[in-house]
Amino acid sequence: ADAVELAMGIEDSGEAFYRAVAKKAQTLEVRVLFEDLADQEVKHRALFARLGQELGDALLMSPEEWEQYQDYLQATVQSALFEGPDRALAAAETVTDEKEALRMALGFEKETILFFYNVRDVVTGGRKETIDRIIAQEKSHVRRLAGML
Repeated sequence: ADAVELAMGIEDSGEAFYRAVAKKAQTLEVRVLFEDLADQEVKHRALFARLGQELGDALLMSPEEWEQYQDYLQATVQSALFEGPDRALAAAETVTDEKEALRMALGFEKETILFFYNVRDVVTGGRKETIDRIIAQEKSHVRRLAGML
């Protein structure tokens, strides 16, 4: 559930970033892309929220393994991703043009995919399929952003 909570935070950050850069977009095409990606992040967050409710606080590894894994996940979020919507908004404020926003978003999506693969490692059964679907959608975000760039 802790890993899923971090994933929900990433989705919140992604939504905040995409909404902020959509407002700054100079072209309709880029604005529509960012708004659509923001909407998809909201849907992903809802999927993770349901997943978190299913998981509860059940430990799927020893407490020592989980402590190490949790430290790893948190370090990943802090170093590579927007840690919270405020940080995402601050990043969006630094954007000076659409290409920069697209490159930043592309990096965010790639790091998100890596993080979600790690979350996938700590869930069981059909929950892996849910995360696989989210990963596939995040990969489509990468393709769309790269195509636009």
